[in-house]
Parts: sequence; C-alpha cells; structure tokens
Amino acid sequence: MAHMIDETTGKAAIAFVGQTPWHGLGQQLTPGQGIDVWRREAGLDYDVLRSPVLYGIKDLAAKMGFSGKDVLYRSDTGAALSVVGKNYNIVQPSDILEFFGRLSEIGGFDLEVAGALSDGKRVWGLAKVSDGAPVIGQDIVRPYVLFATSYDGTMATVAKFTAIRVVCHNTITMAIGAINSETGMAYGKSEQDTECKAVSSLVRITHSKKVDVEDVRQRLGIVADIYEKWMVQTRILAEQEMTIGAADKFLYKLIDSITPIPAAGRTVTNIRDMKSYKRIMDMFNGDLIGNDLTEGQTRWKMLNAVTEFVDHERGKSGDTRLSGAWFGVGEGIKNRAYQMLATAD
Repeated sequence: MAHMIDETTGKAAIAFVGQTPWHGLGQQLTPGQGIDVWRREAGLDYDVLRSPVLYGIKDLAAKMGFSGKDVLYRSDTGAALSVVGKNYNIVQPSDILEFFGRLSEIGGFDLEVAGALSDGKRVWGLAKVSDGAPVIGQDIVRPYVLFATSYDGTMATVAKFTAIRVVCHNTITMAIGAINSETGMAYGKSEQDTECKAVSSLVRITHSKKVDVEDVRQRLGIVADIYEKWMVQTRILAEQEMTIGAADKFLYKLIDSITPIPAAGRTVTNIRDMKSYKRIMDMFNGDLIGNDLTEGQTRWKMLNAVTEFVDHERGKSGDTRLSGAWFGVGEGIKNRAYQMLATAD
C-alpha cells in the first residue's frame, strides 16, 4: 500500500474539496458542506472507546487484568488501536471536526481535507484560512490551520498554522514572532493579542491533559494577524541574497545538525556527498518547482529548496513524507531551516 489512509471499513477515510489528492482516493465534496457530512465522508463517523486490558494464561479459564492499562478501540469496527495508561485523554474524531466547525462560524475558514491514517490511529483536518498572497512576484503562499491527534501514543494533539506554497504544495509551520526586529534573535512562539491573552502559531497538548477545543482555538490566536506577520518575515527572506558559498555553509550546517552519529566502525559520509545535500543544492541552483517565480538566489529560495526536498523527495514513499512533513522529523527539519535562515548574519 502506497499510502497510510485508513481503508479498514472498505472505504478510504478521507474527504476533500478541490483538486484530487496524489493518491486518487477519497470522497470529493462540494464547498460548504456541514460537519456531519464531513464526518461521514471522511471516515470519521466513529468514537474511540476504552476497555481494561485482559489476557489469558494457559490452562487458566479466567482472564487476568493488566492493572492501570486500557486498550483503545474503534466503536465501528472494534479494532484495537493501542494500549494506554488510565490517564490517557482521548480527543475524539468528532472533536477535530468540531474545532473546524467553530472556525467556520467565525468566518474565513474553509475545511479542505479531513480523514484518518494508519487504520484510524491518527485523525486530522486541514482548513484554508484565505486565498493567500505572493511572497514575491507570483509566488503565492496560502495559510492553513492543521488540527490532528493520535490514539497510539506516537503524537500529541497538535493544532498549528501552516503555510502552503501553491505552485508545489510545500508546507512549513508559520512561526509568529520568530524574529525580533531589533535584535535579530529568535524568541518563543507565543506573544500577546489585543486582549492580552497568550496566542501561538503552534499548540501541542500531550495526552496526559484534557483538550478544550475552544481553549485551543483561543490559544492559536485565530483573531490575530499571524499570517500577515509571517508574510513580513518571509518577504524579508525573499529580499536577502544568498551566495553559493553562503548556501553551502548553511546547508552543510543544517544537514550536519540532523545527521545521526554513525555507529562505531562505520564510515562517516561526507555531507557534501549526501543525496540530500546534492539535491537541495540542485534545487537552489534552478531545479526548484516554480523556479521561474522566484528572483535570483535568495534565502527564500533556499527555504523552498529544503521544504520541497522534505515534502516531495525525502523518505521511502509519499506516505512517510506526508506523515514526517507535518508531524515528524520532516517538520523539524523545515522549521530548523527557517529559523537558521531568518537569524543568520
């Protein structure tokens, strides 16, 4: 299977508006559908339930209980999702859609994709905030809100703003307040809105805590101008030239920081001989999707080269790239690249 989309019910658990996804699966919806329609068509019409873990012992008829542990399972198929502790808090598939329902009530937010991955162990939704704007020329970036959770302990509940470059669908988390305009130094993702409430472009809640959907919405700072602030920062990157020497230095440092130390006795690969280094440099030098939309060699172009590699080429399949680009190592690589480019001298 070349994807992680849940098909355990005999139907691909994904619904979308607009262009058909690369895997060609799922239910295409017309814009403006209600949350009930999304829940049914996206394969999220089930609850995640819990039951004490019991196990059998040979020659013993009675079942034994595993103290302090529950099994999570789907209400529709009965399929087990994971074994968790008693304090594991469940965010239901309906909670994900309720979050987007509340955003649509505010106005300006359109749910575009929702579904389940890995036999229902992960659920997620993505809503477009606006039609976007160009960073430079016709290089348009659109803002989205992503909300996702897991039932197997592999991921906390995450809500975040992400930007998608239209020409190639590269994604990167929008880190508001990433650069202090006076000092040029990075600082945290949180700041204050006009009502002095903490807002953030990223909310991550572990399953040891209960999730309040309305609180998440407020903490994201939906009413704040996160997108506009992020666009200011990216337009600065688009104006900053980057020589080949500077590109080499940046990329070497980035890849070195994410490359595991080889086991004893194994040969250390020269970073400049690695596929990732060579491919990203090729993109920076002209192989980038939408290369004609950018102007010159800039830090914005290098950021796009890194994000394009992570989103479209890194990993063994489109499946692993999707998961990693939004929730895993790939996301971390892109965000690290953004911070390095934005704070470099």
